Amino acid sequence: MNVAIFPLVNVCLFPGTTKPLNIFEPRYLQMMREAVALSRPVALGFIENIENVKPHKVGEVLSYVRPIAGFGRPQIIQERLNGTLLVFIHAEGKVKLGPLIATETPYLMVEAEEIKEVKELRGSNNQYVGLLNQILARWIHNHIPDPEQRKFFLESLTGPLEIVGAFASYLVRDYDLQQMILEMNDINDKIQVLYRLVESNEIIT
Repeated sequence: MNVAIFPLVNVCLFPGTTKPLNIFEPRYLQMMREAVALSRPVALGFIENIENVKPHKVGEVLSYVRPIAGFGRPQIIQERLNGTLLVFIHAEGKVKLGPLIATETPYLMVEAEEIKEVKELRGSNNQYVGLLNQILARWIHNHIPDPEQRKFFLESLTGPLEIVGAFASYLVRDYDLQQMILEMNDINDKIQVLYRLVESNEIIT
């Protein structure tokens, strides 16, 4: 597939999660509107520093963006009077980002290959997911004061994929570790890493 790239500093988009984005730059406003109109996937590219962004030629891989990214099709939630947008992207999966393709758009588009993940739980990981869910639910109650937002968040945790993604997004302190977890292709490996973080108190509570 071809995907539009939205590079963001220290941001991962985990499959099964929804990311709210405030869009204000003209090129990304155009990206989101066209993505909605054309049902075009958008990938959130993890970058470490905006100063690392540099021009690339068609056919080159973007060296400043981590090669694995979550992707989804954006939904415009609010268009404000000043022209900015509130956009939600629900992650459909993740992709390996390929070379830059030629377009006339002010934003970048690349070739991408969708990555299929192992989603079937093994062994004691069913039990560990339950523990992660309990910790995540407690975090939601402690950090989201609005009852409607809390309800929406809790209702979105429909299965292991959603629980693991939300847990890694909100409770893991280290952004590089978040990206490392995103790049794992087996949900069982992700659960084991998160469980070890819980045991070592290396999570936000």
